[in-house]
Amino acid sequence: MQKEWSSFRITLVLYILVLILPLSFYYVYTSFKTIQNNTRIVHQTAWVGGAMESLAFATDKKGIDNTILQIDTTLKDIGQWTEKNDQSKLYIGFKSLSEDYTQINTCWNNYKDKISSQQAMQGKNNALRCWENTSYLAIIVEKMVYLKQKKMINMFYISLTIAMILILLTIYLVRIYIHKQMKKHAIHDHDSKLFNKKYFMSELKTTCSRSARHNYPLSILRVSIDDFDTYSARAKRNTLKVFGILMHSIVRDGDIPCRYDDNHFLILLPFTEEENALKLERRIEEVLNNDKWMTSQKMVFDYNTTEFDKKESAEAFILRTLA
Repeated sequence: MQKEWSSFRITLVLYILVLILPLSFYYVYTSFKTIQNNTRIVHQTAWVGGAMESLAFATDKKGIDNTILQIDTTLKDIGQWTEKNDQSKLYIGFKSLSEDYTQINTCWNNYKDKISSQQAMQGKNNALRCWENTSYLAIIVEKMVYLKQKKMINMFYISLTIAMILILLTIYLVRIYIHKQMKKHAIHDHDSKLFNKKYFMSELKTTCSRSARHNYPLSILRVSIDDFDTYSARAKRNTLKVFGILMHSIVRDGDIPCRYDDNHFLILLPFTEEENALKLERRIEEVLNNDKWMTSQKMVFDYNTTEFDKKESAEAFILRTLA
C-alpha cells in the first residue's frame, strides 16, 4: 500500500505540473494583451492633444466633425483605462488619475462648444490649455505603463524561474523515487553484484523450512573483511567488485552468496554438511589470499562456518554464523 500511495503522490505532482503549464501560457497571453492595451492607451493619449490643437486651425467642417467624433471615442477609451487604474500605486502625478482625466474631459467639452468661426480665438486658447492637460496626462500614463510593464516582465521571469525549479525538482524526486523502488525490489547488491540481504533472508527461511521438513543438511559460510570501515570509498568499490567476481567463480550454481551488510558476506549452502562447507571455506581462503587486490590496504579476512540445527530458527542460525 505504501508503494501505491507513493506512486499516487508522484503522479499527482506530475498532473499539477501539467496543469501549471497551460496556466503559465495563459498568464503570458494575458500579460502581452495587457501590455498591448497599455501601449495603445499611451499612443491615444499622445494623439488626443495633437488632435485637439489641430482643430483650432481646421476649416473643413466635415473633417472637424470626424476629428471631434474620434476624440470623443478616444477619450472614452482613456476614461475606461483611468477608471481601472485610478488606485494604482504606480501613479506619479500630483492629484489622481481620475482627476487628471476629468480636467481634460471638462476642457474638451468647453472646447467643443467654442469650435466655431465666431469664437476662433477663444477656441485656440482652449486648444492650448487642453493640449497642455493631455500632454501632462500622456507623460503620466507613459510612465505608469512603463513601470507596470517592467513589473509584469519581472513577475513573468520570476514565475518562469519558479516553474523551472518546480519541474526540475519534480524530475529529481521522480528519479529518486524510481531509484528507491528499483533498489527496494532488486535482489542484488549494487557494488558486489552478489545477492542482497533481503533476498538472502527470504531464501534462508524457505531453505531452513525445507531442511527441517526433509532432513537434509544445510550450512552457512561467513566471510568478513576486517577494518573495512577504514577503507577509502574508492578502495571499497574496487574491493567489493573483485570480491563479488571471486565469489561467483567459486560457489556452486545452487549456492546463494550474498552481501549481508557492509563487510559481512554469507554463502547459503543447501545439501552441505559442515565438513564439506569447511572444505569450501579453505578453498575460498586460498583464493582470497592469493588474489592481487586493487587496493593498497592490507586485506584481512575472517571466516566462520556453521551447520543448521533442525530445532533452531533461521534467525538463530544467522546469529550463530555472525558470532
